[in-house]
Amino acid sequence: MTAAYRRPSLSPAALAQLDQAAAAAREHGQPAFRITPVPADAFPCAWCDCPDSDAILGRHDAQACQKCDQGATVAVALRSPTTPLGAVYTLCDRHRQPWWELHAAMLGLPANQPPPGLIPAVA
Repeated sequence: MTAAYRRPSLSPAALAQLDQAAAAAREHGQPAFRITPVPADAFPCAWCDCPDSDAILGRHDAQACQKCDQGATVAVALRSPTTPLGAVYTLCDRHRQPWWELHAAMLGLPANQPPPGLIPAVA
């Protein structure tokens, strides 16, 4: 059993995504994203619909806000060239846009220019 204070470890696939995003971030000198499709319903969506900004950033418990009940369709790895921290998010189709809008605002990137493959093109 894992102690409550220990962070969960990433899978080898998630570590590879972070490594590839980190290489792109170093090469281009700006935050990099790696978007990878995931098998339908293999992973839950990591987003929640709570209006509290702290909850959106993951600082809440199960009693305060329920996570999205949809299955994820993409995994998004995010790395910045200036920090060793990175993150991998699994997102459903409904939460790709809100996730991008929040992270674009935090990173100072244009909200209307998401990384290729994140937001499905409208036909």
